[in-house]
Amino acid sequence: MTITTAQNTRTTRPLLYAAILGPILFLIGQALLPSLPNDLAKAFPLFIEHRDQLMAARLLTAAGAFLLAPAALVYASAAGRPATKTVLVGSTMFAIGTFFNALSQAVAGYATYAATDSSVDQDAGMAVFDQLGRGLVGLPIGFWSIPMFAIGAIVMAIGLLRTRRTPIWMPVLLIIGPVLAGATAGLGPIVALTQLPVTVALIALSLHAVKENRGAPASREAH
Repeated sequence: MTITTAQNTRTTRPLLYAAILGPILFLIGQALLPSLPNDLAKAFPLFIEHRDQLMAARLLTAAGAFLLAPAALVYASAAGRPATKTVLVGSTMFAIGTFFNALSQAVAGYATYAATDSSVDQDAGMAVFDQLGRGLVGLPIGFWSIPMFAIGAIVMAIGLLRTRRTPIWMPVLLIIGPVLAGATAGLGPIVALTQLPVTVALIALSLHAVKENRGAPASREAH
């Protein structure tokens, strides 16, 4: 026997807000990031110079990424229900990657802010920051999560392309964005420009998901 119930839009509204606000906060945070070299010895003086700006950038990025994790449910539903395996795998990787990216951004933000205080010796501050991503303890807050987010977005986009339930430009932007952002990593505000395609794609998918699932029944099997 199949029991059919109307979709509860109230329960999805917070997720919709997260799906729209998450990429916007993430983009603003990335836009605030100063251009930093990969070498810690060269980057650390810039950590000190841009201390407050860097903290704000990290926290806004973290806030956006935390919202993006549950919002993956909304993006996946843009293809209709039930979602395909490809969309589900991609959205799961996307959610895991963004969650750990958020954790990484928050921890790195507070650690950098403390390590760059005027009362802390610069060599000691560098040593603290250098230890953050080392070993198994540092794995959850390492930037390994960024490739997972990017690959998840691309896999999800491929799944959306295969379903043909969304305008083609949405998943195409979702593929282009991570590639551009990865190619410009560390270049400060330029990264925000290259992440704009992802932001546009995710917001568009959120709005499309509302349209796609409006009035759609939710069903469950009872035996």
